[in-house]
Amino acid sequence: MVATTRPETLLGDTGVAVNPEDPRYKDLIGKFVVLPLVNRRIPIVGDEHADMEKGTGCVKITPAHDFNDYEVGRRHQLPMINILTFDGDIRESAEVYDTKGNESDVYSSEIPAEFQKLERFAARKAVVAAVDALGLLEEIKPHDLTVPYGDRGGVVIEPMLTDQWYVRADVLAKPAVEAVENGDIQFVPKQYENMYFSGCAIFRTGVSPVSCGGVTASRHGMTTTATST
Repeated sequence: MVATTRPETLLGDTGVAVNPEDPRYKDLIGKFVVLPLVNRRIPIVGDEHADMEKGTGCVKITPAHDFNDYEVGRRHQLPMINILTFDGDIRESAEVYDTKGNESDVYSSEIPAEFQKLERFAARKAVVAAVDALGLLEEIKPHDLTVPYGDRGGVVIEPMLTDQWYVRADVLAKPAVEAVENGDIQFVPKQYENMYFSGCAIFRTGVSPVSCGGVTASRHGMTTTATST
């Protein structure tokens, strides 16, 4: 039995984690379960992320939509299935990637028609109802948790996969520094040169992330930048 506060992400699950030291589930590691609603065969993996004292000790893993699950997925080579659009709706067809971000056909991209295009919270209710209809819903109970909200739009932020680019900042910093050192650019007041050089020194340490693909716009007029780049 697995508990979740985000039932809609069940559509993107690619594994179930149990603690490798948990005597209840040791013998299940390496075996498989069939995920309801999408009939996806996913592995049971042993990972310390699963807390033996929390809930049943079994954790559903959705690498594309949870930061901790992403790390578990990388450790166990679990595919990543993106089920959300940038507007927070369920996609008509999922995006399936391997742990390196390459498109993969290891799992079907099909999403059941009754969930396609649903707004995320409407999808949450629909998934719960569908699981209940199958006789698989054990119980629903209150649970305290931390939910990230955007400081401008006030909407819930959803972790999701986005493309990220990295720029060799040291190559850009060198001519920028030389332009000030040889007098082509002058600062007024001059004291700000030191601040400028300090900033360029940071860039010269290597690579700087550019989150162009990590900025998403919501239907509420808010933009959200990915926190993992």
